[in-house]
Amino acid sequence: MRAALATAVAGKPGPLEDLLSRHGDGHGARPNLRLAAAFGAEMTALPGDPTRLLDRLGANDGAPDTPEVFLPIAAAHGWVGRLRADRDVEAAWAALAVLAGDERTPVRLGTLDALTSFARRARGGDVLLARAADWLELDDREIRFGAAAVVIEVFADRQTLAALARPEALLDYLSRAIAAVAGAARAAERSDGRRRLLLALPRTLSTVAAGLRASDRGAAWLEEECRTATHPDVRSALSKAVLILADKFSGQGGALGERLRTALEGSAKAPRDPTRIRPGAARGRSSRPTR
Repeated sequence: MRAALATAVAGKPGPLEDLLSRHGDGHGARPNLRLAAAFGAEMTALPGDPTRLLDRLGANDGAPDTPEVFLPIAAAHGWVGRLRADRDVEAAWAALAVLAGDERTPVRLGTLDALTSFARRARGGDVLLARAADWLELDDREIRFGAAAVVIEVFADRQTLAALARPEALLDYLSRAIAAVAGAARAAERSDGRRRLLLALPRTLSTVAAGLRASDRGAAWLEEECRTATHPDVRSALSKAVLILADKFSGQGGALGERLRTALEGSAKAPRDPTRIRPGAARGRSSRPTR
């Protein structure tokens, strides 16, 4: 790869692209993320300017069922490698936003892996959150929501959460992401990026509530979000997070789940006709979503 990389930096990217496509298996069930990480490590140590090469790899629009889809995955790891070297920082973050919001599943998974490796480093998660906050202001709706979904997935990992120097920054980011979903125009309900963001929320919210349990910051924050939630899609995501925490296999016990469920039920829209509520209708509610 080093020989092919030297040739690519000199202006002949063909051999490198062929090598990455053949061995990356980006269209397979298990993309070769070790190869992508190795490529990122080479980018960290590279003395020259590889931005044109990384732009070329990231711009490849290969279909998700073709070997060429691995090229943007390699680009994501390459840009993270440049961040580790503290070089081409602005270009790297701009490119990673686009790759995180890509409509192709393999590209998003590769970018998720690259950003997770960055966030696990000392202060890496805090830097990612600062940049991701700017991504919430992007004009392109699909990239804005899609990139937020990937960032939220990064912090579903407890190891990444534990590496944060300021967990409050994550809570603030999640609040902003939830507000962006709730405040989006009605036409945004058809957005795939918004749908992915909503799907990413429950696992991360439950991880935050459980992972910051010692100080009760995560649980208290989630309780407040449950208490003030009114948008149906947001309430659905919160309800799924509560069910995860209330599950007996979560290790959190029933008290936290019941506390959050009570807060979420308290913000529910009142029924049109309360007299139609049947006695005993609340049975088994601990395993049922809250509307």
